[in-house]
Amino acid sequence: MPSLALPEHLAVLQSTRPHLDVIGSTPWPLPEGWWETARAHVQALVDDERVGRRETAWNDWPVGTPHMAIYLLVLGERLGGWSALLSGTEPTFPQKVIADHLPPVSRLGESPVYRYFPSATDWPLRLLDHAGRDPEARLDALEASVDALAVFDDVEPFAARRDALRGIFERVMDDRELRRLHAFSPYADLARLWRQDLLTDDERAVLPELGGWADTFSWSVAGFTVVHDHLASMLERSQTSDQVLASIALADGRTALPAAAAVALGRERADAVNADMADRQASFDKQVWLSSTRDWVARGLLRGEIDVCRTWLASTSQTAVSLAGLPGAPVASASPSLVDFIQDVEETYTARSSRARNPLLEDFARRVKPVRHPVPGRPMRLRDSDETEDEETDDLLPDAVEIGDPQGELARLVGLEPVKVQVRRLEAEARADQLRAEAGMPDSGRSRHLVFTGNPGTAKTTVARLLARTYAQLGLLSRGHLVEVSRMDLVGEYIGQTAPKVRKVFERASGGVLFIDEAYALMPADSHRDFGAEAVATLIKLMEDRRDEVVVVVAGYPAEMHRFLQSNPGVASRFPKTLVFDDYSDDELLTILRGMAAEQGFVLADGVEDRIRALLPHPRPAGFGNGRFVRNVFEEAASIQAERVVALDAPTPQDIRTITPQDVPGDLPVAPERPRPGMYL
Repeated sequence: MPSLALPEHLAVLQSTRPHLDVIGSTPWPLPEGWWETARAHVQALVDDERVGRRETAWNDWPVGTPHMAIYLLVLGERLGGWSALLSGTEPTFPQKVIADHLPPVSRLGESPVYRYFPSATDWPLRLLDHAGRDPEARLDALEASVDALAVFDDVEPFAARRDALRGIFERVMDDRELRRLHAFSPYADLARLWRQDLLTDDERAVLPELGGWADTFSWSVAGFTVVHDHLASMLERSQTSDQVLASIALADGRTALPAAAAVALGRERADAVNADMADRQASFDKQVWLSSTRDWVARGLLRGEIDVCRTWLASTSQTAVSLAGLPGAPVASASPSLVDFIQDVEETYTARSSRARNPLLEDFARRVKPVRHPVPGRPMRLRDSDETEDEETDDLLPDAVEIGDPQGELARLVGLEPVKVQVRRLEAEARADQLRAEAGMPDSGRSRHLVFTGNPGTAKTTVARLLARTYAQLGLLSRGHLVEVSRMDLVGEYIGQTAPKVRKVFERASGGVLFIDEAYALMPADSHRDFGAEAVATLIKLMEDRRDEVVVVVAGYPAEMHRFLQSNPGVASRFPKTLVFDDYSDDELLTILRGMAAEQGFVLADGVEDRIRALLPHPRPAGFGNGRFVRNVFEEAASIQAERVVALDAPTPQDIRTITPQDVPGDLPVAPERPRPGMYL
């Protein structure tokens, strides 16, 4: 199977760079000098006497502890999520922020991950509670609460909850009536105001625990259900989300769901979970279930679905601790195992460039001297009698690619809705074939080779690459890479050159997708003595003999591809399915343009899109370049902008980043009717 590596946005997890990982979001590498800046900020807040110090000991906090130090610890524990899982090099991040003021007895020990959850829903009001009934002290506490949030302004995983909480505080301070209520109302009334009336729907969506524990469970189980059902659709032998809920409750010693959970789930779903718990209670083994669940999630990791698995862990943990505590505050739960997950990620997504060498294999290779190194998933073959020495491809085999989330990337592509439907259907067919094989049904013999038709710049190569990774994710291809070729890579100039060239290209593509651009060029309409016919015949034989090793995609213009499919009796039957890539609409092309600009750090001023829209031809000419056309317009505009900016005496950063309407070219040649091979995005 393909080797796995962490996707780029998670690569810091296996680096030595200091980073905070709030599991379920993107890890945050700490900027150079961040700790020094943060601690100085903390010290300044602690020295500010607006919120005073403790007059009595509380838990591990001695008399004289600044209230601000405790509040900053609470923020560090809560801003990552209502029940945050902190890992990376800084799993004790909240404590480390206030390390100079933390009692030694409170310091956490070594662990790769910590789970933090609140014991009260009114935690944002901690400083107001300490202010007592003094109106002036309460208003000072409001301002100090906002100031405390500023310590975490750079902490990216905290952004959503931090900004929502700051918005609430600022709305209170800007509203005369709300300021009056916060200054004079009994604290219990104030806490009730936050729980019931103060927050907007958007704020409740980000800070669900402020609405109470039943709301928190409802929010958590809704997220868990969506994520679990998504992951279960990818993996065999999956429990349903309701079965997992029943298992979590059983693992924590419940015999039935608490009433608050039943209300949140609804009667029908709660009855189903309770019935499942009753059926399995006598035979349920917590350790067996935890072990099988760990294995199930690990299989998700092996498929390259690390982002989904991380989100699953976060949402399942939230649901488990919430369910375990209902109807009260959350409490620790037996599931899932956070440490096991961190270990499984480490073992599955290894940063090591190679495994330990086995000298037995080296000795075997010296004695046997195989013709070529085997491709993973295929037995070693002896050289055919007509294969020459220059066909050696050991050094040409591409490395296995990072699988990542190909279906997610497909969904994010602009437009292409009919193509997306077809690719999702191809994935479903492949999964169904696997399930049927496991059920003992005979092999359908389904051909996976495809025809892509459409103009240049419609993402045909991109979709082929995503399809290669999808099939590798399912275990149908061993590498998941894409090899793109055209006629010149397949057809020789002299007799005897063509078949070896085709075999060599096919070997390079083994374990992935062979993408043949402008495939119709292999069979020119005006020539019956062309070596292209030999290339097609060799290709067809290889496609049949080694159909489990390579998926072949032939691409080009619709009319020419139709002629190509009719050029050889065996061609059409080997390509049973055609995906049609339509031209992009004007709006879709402008969306692509915005993505190009943002990727390179440019800002499009008002009027730019209108100027570019005016350049788009109507109707689209034959061979219109689509994404390539937009890229040409953008690159030309960037070139004109460069000339304009360097002529300014003192260009500002905004000048340097901004493309204005005057930078858009007044005209741009339409792409040639038949561009050269390789003009597909």
